[in-house]
Formats: sequence, structure tokens, C-alpha cells
Amino acid sequence: MLTSKITTTARIAVLISLAGLLFTLTLENWLNEPLSISRWLIQIIPLSLFLPSLRGNNLRAYQWLCFVILLYFFTGVLTAFTPGKLIAGIVLTFFCTLLFCAAVVYIHQQQKAKSTKAQTL
Repeated sequence: MLTSKITTTARIAVLISLAGLLFTLTLENWLNEPLSISRWLIQIIPLSLFLPSLRGNNLRAYQWLCFVILLYFFTGVLTAFTPGKLIAGIVLTFFCTLLFCAAVVYIHQQQKAKSTKAQTL
């Protein structure tokens, strides 16, 4: 029972933090002086490709999302050290960290549930 609550909470946290990350990237691009649609698409499309798989509870998609999110984490840290963009970098880094941790918890709980189910059979 507790495992299913943790799994559900982790999955919701992944989806909320992904939405927050997409919103942060959109807002950051919109507030930049030269508005660049191509840069926005390059930032948004890789994350958007994971949305259908995340809705379908595909563990492999969660694992790949953890790898891809590291690139956005690096971007957030670099943005935080850019003069005048400290808050944008911190928010981006926060959502990346939250997304990564929630995805790892979700993957761990799902694999634990699978191994428990296999042992009972």
C-alpha cells in the first residue's frame, strides 16, 4: 500500500516538475531580449518527446529522461552564473533536480514492485 502511494506521488512529481521545467524554459526564452523561436524549439522538443511515454508508465522513458535532464541541469547551473540571470538559473536547476530525484524514486519503486510480483509467482 505504501509503495503504491510513493509510486503515485513520484509519478505526479515527475509530471509537475516536467511541466514546471517546460514553463521555465518558455518564460526564460520569452523574456530574453532577442526572442528566438528556434532556440525555444531546441529546448522544448527533446523534453516534449518524453510526454507520451511518461503518461504510459514506460520505465525506459523515465530512465532516458534522467540522462537527458542532466543536460538541462548543466544549462541551469551555467545560467545561474551568468550575470543578471541568477534566479532563472536557480529555478531551472531546482526543477531539474526535482525531476531527476522523482524519476529515480519512481523507477526504483516500479522495479521493486516488479521483483516482488515475480517472487510471488
